[in-house]
Amino acid sequence: MNLISNRDLFDLVKSLSKSEKRFLKLTASASELNPNLISLFNTIEAASEYKEDFFSKITKAKHESLEAKSQTSENLYNFILKCLRSFHAENSASYIIKDEITNVLNLFDKAQYKQCRKILNKQKQEAYRFERFHFILELIGLEKLLISIETQFNIKNNTIEDLVKEEQIVIEQAKNLGTYTLLYSKINLNTRQKNKAKTMEDMENINSILNSPLLKNDKLVKSKKALIIFHHCRSILFCRCQDNQSREEECQTLLNIMDDHKELIEEMPSRYLTTLNNLINIAYEEKKFKTCEARIKQLEEKKNLKAFNTTDLQLKIFTSVLNGKLTINTNSGNLKEAQSNVEEIENGLIEFKGKISKEEELVFYYNIAIMNTYFGNYEKALHYISLILSEGNNLLREDLQSFARILNIGLHYELNRFKQLGYIISTIKNYYKTQISYFKTEKLILSYFEKLSEIKVKDKENEKSIFLSFKKDLEEVMKDPHEINVSFYFDIEVYIDSKINNTPMDKLMKKKYANAWLN
Repeated sequence: MNLISNRDLFDLVKSLSKSEKRFLKLTASASELNPNLISLFNTIEAASEYKEDFFSKITKAKHESLEAKSQTSENLYNFILKCLRSFHAENSASYIIKDEITNVLNLFDKAQYKQCRKILNKQKQEAYRFERFHFILELIGLEKLLISIETQFNIKNNTIEDLVKEEQIVIEQAKNLGTYTLLYSKINLNTRQKNKAKTMEDMENINSILNSPLLKNDKLVKSKKALIIFHHCRSILFCRCQDNQSREEECQTLLNIMDDHKELIEEMPSRYLTTLNNLINIAYEEKKFKTCEARIKQLEEKKNLKAFNTTDLQLKIFTSVLNGKLTINTNSGNLKEAQSNVEEIENGLIEFKGKISKEEELVFYYNIAIMNTYFGNYEKALHYISLILSEGNNLLREDLQSFARILNIGLHYELNRFKQLGYIISTIKNYYKTQISYFKTEKLILSYFEKLSEIKVKDKENEKSIFLSFKKDLEEVMKDPHEINVSFYFDIEVYIDSKINNTPMDKLMKKKYANAWLN
């Protein structure tokens, strides 16, 4: 039974970099590879889109069975994976240590004990440097065997007792790292669903986690990797409760540790990029657009470094950089620059289809919808909001999906679609009944749009007076510090002012954020 589909093979070929393709072809030419495999590879490489025809024409033999053709696809897939292992082997600590462990075993079998000791000591040092605890334990196991031989030759190195103690310490470090990794997963999952604290109960839950033994201080941390996760967890929690000063301190500490220990960047490159992206978001939230732009440039420069030269990490840089640029250009009223950002995003969504995560897609759709709303392109905005609302997973970025529902009301109102508006409002009321927590501002917006839709249906002319009342009630709600977080999703205050003063939103945004470029 073949586990690899033709589509899997097509996607893998399309994911290869130029240097990886070059290496593969050199490897193929140096080996006795079936010509059909290279022919199939070249056909897929040249294709702009997937076609099943590629796989039905890979040989001239008409009588060849479907099973044989399927096997050809799987053979090519496995050959590509083999080439990728070889291509990246020299740049990966894991590959190097694993290969050297094999060398130690082979030398041990050949009774080359002195060489075993040299390689083992060196690789053990490397495994400790990269905190590869599973390799350290494997090397300790080999060292126990080696000691029993060295004792017979009166060669003194470690003792079995020392190794047992060392093994216990490493096991504790590995368990400790696993504990922090699990804690991070739980915090991250909860944050993906509910990004910002909305109630005092939310704040109490966040503070209880921050003050838990694992996160209150770093006394329980037993490795540098665990320390990175410790600071990452704290930065996420400070983000949720909108303590940007503490959040920035955690992010900067994390970067300093990784910059001082370069091997950690190689081991945990995604956390490094995530932290840079967090600093971009902090600068934006603090209305420091000049700093935000500098942070975006700093992140963008990472795409040329070897440590970040994988498709996954390049996509992470692509999404973070463009979301950052689009956000500050949108809030600054820079239409031309924002449109250029959207064009890049839309091209990227096509080019990297299937590779960009669903969460990143939702963030892109939401930011594009916001941009078009601020600049008055309501039809385009509604298109992207519809893409978010059609997402089947209601727990994925619940915060964005919730505000997409609010925006959906406003966009239908602006497009004079009042018949649909009543039904949408009724649906959202039912949606809020299922929510454990929500912003007061969300309910306020809902109630006022219900009033606004009624006067539009009845052709009344007191829209401005309702917006004036809306502004007054919003000012009262905004006295709750948690409600300020709403403006990071949509600046409802600017929207209300634009309706009262009959002024385009982008003009008001540009004026509001003019001073943000001073720092």
